[in-house]
Amino acid sequence: MTLDAIEPFCSLGMHEADSGPDRVSISVPLAGNRNDKGTLFGGSMYSAMVLAGWRLSNLSAGELGRSGDVYVKNSSIEFLRPIRSDMQAIATLNSPPAETRSGNLAFEVVISALDEDGVTCGRAKASYRLLNDPDN
Repeated sequence: MTLDAIEPFCSLGMHEADSGPDRVSISVPLAGNRNDKGTLFGGSMYSAMVLAGWRLSNLSAGELGRSGDVYVKNSSIEFLRPIRSDMQAIATLNSPPAETRSGNLAFEVVISALDEDGVTCGRAKASYRLLNDPDN
């Protein structure tokens, strides 16, 4: 599954800036994502962060020879400061993927939201699951 298949990724003007099984970066333009204060809308920021984690989980699963559907199980976010520029959402694994009791693969991901100066403006933690594919 690619990010282009996810409508908000396209409609919000996001771009996959960097990707691999250990790190994914998604850029979000300020243009088209401003709130009423002229800063980056928190919903756009959150969407990019969740999508970066989702993409990382998919790529990591592929590196392990696993396939199936990845879902976000839960997430939490801290909005630290307003973003007045384009943004980068950078996702990394917090720990190696682990198999759950039900045979699914669990990914614990940390995501940072950086402004164009590299200042951290938000942090998130999210858990994703690759659901067990019986054909795999």
